Amino acid sequence: MVLKTSLACCVKSLKLYNFRNYLNSELNCDGLSVVIVGNNGVGKTNILEAVSLLSKGKGIRSANASEMRNSSTNIDWVAHYDFCDGNNLNSIGIASKQERKLISINGKMQSNYSLLSELSDVIWFAPQMDYILLKGPGTRLKFFDRIVSTFKEKYALYFIKYKRAKSERSRLLKENILDDSWLTGLEDIMASCGTHISLMRFSVLQMLQETINQDLSTSLPKPALQLITQLPKEKDFDKIVSHYKDYLRQSRGKDSLYNRVSFGVHNDNFQIFHQQKQLASNLCSTGEQKLLLLSTVMASVRARQTSPILLLDDVMSHLDKRYREAILEEILNIGCQTWVSDVNDQNFLGHKESFKFFTVKDDQILNYD
Repeated sequence: MVLKTSLACCVKSLKLYNFRNYLNSELNCDGLSVVIVGNNGVGKTNILEAVSLLSKGKGIRSANASEMRNSSTNIDWVAHYDFCDGNNLNSIGIASKQERKLISINGKMQSNYSLLSELSDVIWFAPQMDYILLKGPGTRLKFFDRIVSTFKEKYALYFIKYKRAKSERSRLLKENILDDSWLTGLEDIMASCGTHISLMRFSVLQMLQETINQDLSTSLPKPALQLITQLPKEKDFDKIVSHYKDYLRQSRGKDSLYNRVSFGVHNDNFQIFHQQKQLASNLCSTGEQKLLLLSTVMASVRARQTSPILLLDDVMSHLDKRYREAILEEILNIGCQTWVSDVNDQNFLGHKESFKFFTVKDDQILNYD
């Protein structure tokens, strides 16, 4: 199967200046999917990181702008992209200025990420995500929230408002400032935003599960997704908000005593189970856990109405050949532009015509034959 080039979202070329180990390097892929082959430590992930900056946030490494500067210079970095949004070819520049990132789209400076977010959509899976399922509920929920935010435009806004109100309420209770009007106002915000958050989470959870059950490759482990919440099993928005406000008011004393918010969507518990084995993910092997997470990410890509760019950093490591094949087939079936880093080009035998291959040598990106 040859990957189609008429993609909804793709990078056609990438130029890097003073970015990580690249003083001045260029990659032309013509919108095709990309495999970057090379030994560990040569800078493969740095290329994926540059592409990940097309998404809102700090990118695949969660790094600050100053950390991406080439260590041998004291010059701000620049990344330039010829980028197709599905309809038009755009010239996008992202650069550092001290701790800030500057964005230019078609020659016009942008004050924030809003326009870029409308044009681009980037999803990734990286080695640091392998152990999400072994960590606490907060880490698992953060993973799920990132997925939800890519489907629900206002999710991040509700989340920020909720966190601010929750933090302010906790401060008032800790300092014994028992202003009923003030506390009630904050609890109203928490209840309203928290209900929006909960309904959005369950909406995306259902969509992902349906995609997993109906469309995901049968060669991959099928995740069963579960979200446990303190909120009532109710779809009526006003009823949930009313219950939420009542419970927050009733728990003021307890929350003041223990210095924590005992009720709310921040306590939700996101879990993944292995469907075929009917096992909780923490009882699965590390390879199975990686595949369950990767399957969830793949399902989030499949469920989109428009194709995003998918970044897979070192996903083939420690996987059996059958699973490597299943992942490649899933990538090709989804049909989005995918950037994969790997140490071994033999992992792509039988699929060489579906990707454009590059390698890194002496801090330069080279075509790989």
